[in-house]
Amino acid sequence: MLRLVTRGLPKLTHAAAKTVLVRGPLLHSFSTSTRFNNSVAEDEAKIVLKDKNRPLRIDRELPDPTTERRKRILGFVVFSVAIGSALSLIFNYEKTESPIISNTLYHLRRSPATRDILGESIEFDGIIPWVYGELNSVKGRINITFYIKGDKNVTGTVRLVADRNTHDEEFLIHEWSVTAAGKKIDLLSENSKRPI
Repeated sequence: MLRLVTRGLPKLTHAAAKTVLVRGPLLHSFSTSTRFNNSVAEDEAKIVLKDKNRPLRIDRELPDPTTERRKRILGFVVFSVAIGSALSLIFNYEKTESPIISNTLYHLRRSPATRDILGESIEFDGIIPWVYGELNSVKGRINITFYIKGDKNVTGTVRLVADRNTHDEEFLIHEWSVTAAGKKIDLLSENSKRPI
């Protein structure tokens, strides 16, 4: 009887060892997740206990969107003016950097009549150069005016009016003049070369 029991023990122990090896990691992960859940629950309980004096919901009226209407209108007006000014500066910068303006200034600096009135170093007048009017070479419409100044501190007004019907045609200049010190200089009659 003892012999039979002794022989059966290794088989039972071996099977039990397999069961323990299989179930061991599962039991370990289960115990780990249980401990994690318990710690989370304890943390939540601590948070609730810490903030027990705070209300769980907002018990107050919602803000009225119609209040401070003047402030919002003023902010919108200021924003619109700022955007409009920025766009105007950008478009004007494109005009001042146009090849048409560059060629016009080039011919003005070499015009004897213009240099007699304005002097040398003819440039845009003012801190911010500004070109007034339409300068659209794609559509073939040019009608611009801008102010220039030389080293004699005399201000002159340049006017250029030209148009064309198609892209294949050259611009037809109707007026290209400088007015300074009460005199108007016709640059078309003075220059054989054209700015555009």
